[in-house]
Amino acid sequence: MGLILNKRVWVLAERLFIHTHGCDDFLGMLKRCDIDYIGNAYASFKTTKNRYIFMSEENYDFAEYMDSVPIYKHLKILNKIVFDNSVKNTPNDNWNYYGEQVKTWLPDLMELLKLGGLIPNDLTREFHYTETNEVHTSDDFIAHSFNDPFLDYIRMEINKAHAVGLYLCVMFLSRKLIEAIIIRLFEVVFPKLVNKKYSDKNHELWYEKNKNRYHNFDVLLDNLKAKSNMFQEDEDLVTETISIIRPFKNETNLCVHADYKIPDNHYLDSWRVPHIISLSRKLFKKYCNP
Repeated sequence: MGLILNKRVWVLAERLFIHTHGCDDFLGMLKRCDIDYIGNAYASFKTTKNRYIFMSEENYDFAEYMDSVPIYKHLKILNKIVFDNSVKNTPNDNWNYYGEQVKTWLPDLMELLKLGGLIPNDLTREFHYTETNEVHTSDDFIAHSFNDPFLDYIRMEINKAHAVGLYLCVMFLSRKLIEAIIIRLFEVVFPKLVNKKYSDKNHELWYEKNKNRYHNFDVLLDNLKAKSNMFQEDEDLVTETISIIRPFKNETNLCVHADYKIPDNHYLDSWRVPHIISLSRKLFKKYCNP
């Protein structure tokens, strides 16, 4: 599969450069990259309120425009933005636009770029694209079973939904499948019973006892990342899997809690759902169902 970047990449990239340098410099940078983008929305920035609204809401005008730009120019623009010294300093920026925290934009962007197969090189100040060789030997969207009744039931529903074009269902069910896999990992690798004795230290990693429920997905991912060294030779696999799960999880949250978009197959491809599930399945098969 060739380079497919999620559209939110361009939302965050645009915001970052405008926040640090202004819209005129952003348009100038694009011009030097042979991109003739007008940016009609920027004219409203004369009022602070309109600028704050733009920076705090999902505006896909630039992202839609980038669909018409040749792929070879995409990396050139991203190199100019991500490796810009002012942009690189934004994780230390405590500014916010109507509660939209600037310091989260670059980390979120980097996770999306990693999901797309882009690897940053700080020495050369450029990205390299690593195309994954995802061999698909089945007509099913999620090709391989888990040998787990609950996980395989979700997989069956995902494949049925995908076959008839119910892409929003595919997003939600895939999120459910991945979250269930993460919970399975915790229950096996960090069991609440160790040598038949209750381990509060392990249990609290994945279960919120005072509310009698599993931790929310964000907490689960944070705690798994904090304990990734416990997986020894698979530490890198754990951290890589978490880094591409998180933006997908964030996107499905938006789909659930906000008026959003009607997904199509291209939209689904940009989230590389089979790849995320494949990495999660590797961990599941090794630690939970060998």
